[in-house]
Amino acid sequence: MALGIAYFTFAVVSLLATRGAHGIAAIWPPSGILLATLLIVRRRSVWRFAIAALVASFAANFLTGADLYVSVGFTAANGLEAVVAALLLRRRSGRRVSFVDPAGLAAFFLASLVAALVSAGVAACIAPQAGRAFILSWFSTVWLGMLLVTPLLLALFELLVSARQAVARRDVLNLIAIIICTAVAAGATFSQTRFPMLFVPMMVIVVAVLRGGMLGGIISMIVVAAIGSLALGWDSGPIFLIRGSHDSRLLFFQFYLLSLFVSALPMATLLAARDRLRVNLSERIRLLDQAEAAAHIGHWRVNSVNQTIFWSPQVFRMHGLPEDRPPSLEQAIGLYHPDDRAVVSQVVAEALSSGQPFAFEARIVRPDGAIRHVATQGERDYSSTDDAIGLFGLIRDVTEQIEARKVLQDARDAANRSAERAMALASTDALTGLANRRRIVEYLDATLSDVADGDAALSVVLFDIDHFKAVNDRYGHDVGDEVLKRVAASAIEGLRSTDLIGRYGGEEFVIILPRTDADTALQIAERVRSRIEASRGGAQPRVTVSLGVATTQGDDTGHVILKRADVALYAAKDAGRNRLRLAS
Repeated sequence: MALGIAYFTFAVVSLLATRGAHGIAAIWPPSGILLATLLIVRRRSVWRFAIAALVASFAANFLTGADLYVSVGFTAANGLEAVVAALLLRRRSGRRVSFVDPAGLAAFFLASLVAALVSAGVAACIAPQAGRAFILSWFSTVWLGMLLVTPLLLALFELLVSARQAVARRDVLNLIAIIICTAVAAGATFSQTRFPMLFVPMMVIVVAVLRGGMLGGIISMIVVAAIGSLALGWDSGPIFLIRGSHDSRLLFFQFYLLSLFVSALPMATLLAARDRLRVNLSERIRLLDQAEAAAHIGHWRVNSVNQTIFWSPQVFRMHGLPEDRPPSLEQAIGLYHPDDRAVVSQVVAEALSSGQPFAFEARIVRPDGAIRHVATQGERDYSSTDDAIGLFGLIRDVTEQIEARKVLQDARDAANRSAERAMALASTDALTGLANRRRIVEYLDATLSDVADGDAALSVVLFDIDHFKAVNDRYGHDVGDEVLKRVAASAIEGLRSTDLIGRYGGEEFVIILPRTDADTALQIAERVRSRIEASRGGAQPRVTVSLGVATTQGDDTGHVILKRADVALYAAKDAGRNRLRLAS
């Protein structure tokens, strides 16, 4: 019902205000009203609104003097124009038509153009005397109605359904000022017929677009169209400087309005697209700053021609410097630790000369004296605006990683030391500090494998302390332990650096002599025996040792050669102790 009333009202006013010889108005706002409605309402409700508009169109045409046949035909043409435009626009973009997108504006422009041509063709078939002037007048009237009214209604609808709770007072005052200024300029232009001042409203519309965007431009054009239409009906305005018929002046006025649309709306669309890009860019920069702050990463660029440097906000935060004073290249390098400046300067110079990517870690010194570790990587860069060679790179605060790495390295070193101590404890005799039985057996087996691969012979010396049980019984186990340690130390003095001595168990010791034949083994064994015999330990008793020497034969295993050395040891004891014997 509301659509029908609005359609009928604007149709009657348009026909009566600027009616031409063919019964055609200067502007047909109802076409824009119906098209906006069809684009806003849901698809299943389209036909209900279309029928209401058709009834209103028939009533307006019939009541303003058209006969029944012409009223029906013109009504069909009026309904068809909005339906065709709506179908074309819905097919492209659904229900939403964007006037801030150049492609969207172009689509609306073409869809309304096609719809106006279709409507003019249908009306030409109905009109009693439809010539070229009639078709052109109908086409321009309908097209202007859609071009001027539809964007305004869609913009107002977007404001109503906007997520904002209220329109800012500043925006409302701005639109009111645009309406007043446009009304004054249009009134001054169309209230006289002496001066060709049609350029004045165009200037005001341009200002309206700059101040109020798309909505401001559309409202300003509507005001100009309304005042100009009234002036045309009252035979006033610079249009009457044109010598010609009323229809010629009407056609000129229509194309004047079309020129306003073509001049202002694309500019408004481009400005809206620019503002949208600016908002998107600001949002991306904000998100980039947040991401850099969260990741402790900043980006920078150096222009090598004028030595200027650009830092992102995070780089300033890393250095502890205010963002309003970017340093020069020399000052930036001076912020590094004195021990790192030469390396940084060399890397920068090589990157500029070779063009190869680079990466380094260094330390920066903040104004408060705090030292931060940073990792920098980058490459040679060419500016998109001045083609000046420079460097672009990323800088990352790795202080926490460096500290964590140091803690991890310290923990690893401590673990290695603990493992080494554990390994040593696992293979060392706790009393004497010599290799224990396990270590002796492992080393003997490993050395025997070398002998099997062709190395020189291996010899083993097995010895124990003579009458050691008597020492323990007479002096006690504490003294016995000291004697064991003294014997171990004395035996070591008689060995080479390549030899290994270990405590085999109790008072029994084993010496492994790699790459040693029997004669050399006997010499070493004698040297060990004599040093032990000559050793003194204060109140400790003097002791002697008996030694058995065995040299590898054939495929001797560790067990076999130790057994042969043990037999030789007992042979030495049977011979009177404090002597050595060579196994057969």
